[in-house]
Amino acid sequence: MERLKQILDILESTNAKDVKVYHYENKSPFYDYVILATLSDRQSNATVGYLKKAGLLDTEKVEGRNTGWTLVDAKDIIVHLFNETERKFYNFEARLADVKEITIK
Repeated sequence: MERLKQILDILESTNAKDVKVYHYENKSPFYDYVILATLSDRQSNATVGYLKKAGLLDTEKVEGRNTGWTLVDAKDIIVHLFNETERKFYNFEARLADVKEITIK
């Protein structure tokens, strides 16, 4: 849970919008949480840099930089960083409708 809070703090510091956290409780053997956030490509790149600096991921675990959708594998947490257009187009909220959305304070 501490890693999740660290990632959410970094997203807040880069002014991510519409951040949602889904708990994959017993739904995946590979990860526990999925985070969706809306940012510009520039903000996404900054977020990835801060995540690396905090030791939360390796360089090889980032896909799709500067494409409108950056996928970050932070071990047991998957982070999707979308720009507004890609977020609407892929509509992950609908895909995750059967997964519990949680609020972290």
